[in-house]
Amino acid sequence: MKRSLPVLLALPMLLVTACGDDSPASSSSSGGLTKITVANAAVTNSASLVLGVEKGFFRAEGLDVKLKDTPPASTQAAVVSGDAQFGFTNVPAILVGASNGLPVRIVGPAGKFARDKDKTHIQVVVPKGSSITSVKDLEGKKVAVDTLYQLPHLSFIVSARKSGVDTDGIKFVETPFSAMADALAKGQVDAADLAEPFLTAELQKGGRSVLSNGHGFEPETVQTMWITSASYLSGNKATVDKFTRALKKSNEYAAAHDADVRQATTTYTKTSEEQSKKLLMPHFSPTTDRENFQTYLATMKDLKVIKKDVDLDELFID
Repeated sequence: MKRSLPVLLALPMLLVTACGDDSPASSSSSGGLTKITVANAAVTNSASLVLGVEKGFFRAEGLDVKLKDTPPASTQAAVVSGDAQFGFTNVPAILVGASNGLPVRIVGPAGKFARDKDKTHIQVVVPKGSSITSVKDLEGKKVAVDTLYQLPHLSFIVSARKSGVDTDGIKFVETPFSAMADALAKGQVDAADLAEPFLTAELQKGGRSVLSNGHGFEPETVQTMWITSASYLSGNKATVDKFTRALKKSNEYAAAHDADVRQATTTYTKTSEEQSKKLLMPHFSPTTDRENFQTYLATMKDLKVIKKDVDLDELFID
């Protein structure tokens, strides 16, 4: 397995850059509302918060939310530096940051894996006509992943290993989700670990799923989170509490209103209304389990991605 860590090794420098200003992150007030910036990503996992903003749950708590499209690799730096007060990221990224001393805190859950493991919104797909029939056949093959050692890649490793696959024999090739279909068509890779909306598009072309990334986890396991910085939490506890309450209401509403969630994805992703009806969606709920944090931590230690233990009690604000 390729073990170069370009993204993860950049974190110590990120820490220095993000923490260069010791002043706490600040938000402003206007018209009785506290203005906050939320670093968001154009993926289905963040749909419950986007929907909650649309439904007025955050405004009802006195928060004026500005959603800022932010590359996932930049989210934690944006939050720690104060460019955003809250941000969307994934469990492996949080653990890597925490192991390097990045002062982030978990506010609450974003998207989770589905109840039905076969309907997880991240799956490993082979192109139409491929001779590969099972995940075991991927040993010795090339598999496209969007970023090494992040959520799709690591959840694949966890799930494949539980299916008896020797993942050390797989060559993982960093490929943007948007370029994976082309890489499959040209034979540059044998399979691709695709997330929505790219997953459904490839399946509709005749691609076949050989593994759902949720198979190595319990149903409805949280994979993505909303975070804030330790300094912002320290100086703005009341605002964080308001955000947490609005987020809880957003997740509860999303869990009961699938059609509304799908509609919300069309407002911030490049997904049409017709496409949104066919997507495999994440599950949403207000609760967070910590078991998968330990699963990822053990896997990342085994891969030598991180070497230090992470204090989960310090990461979570409740």
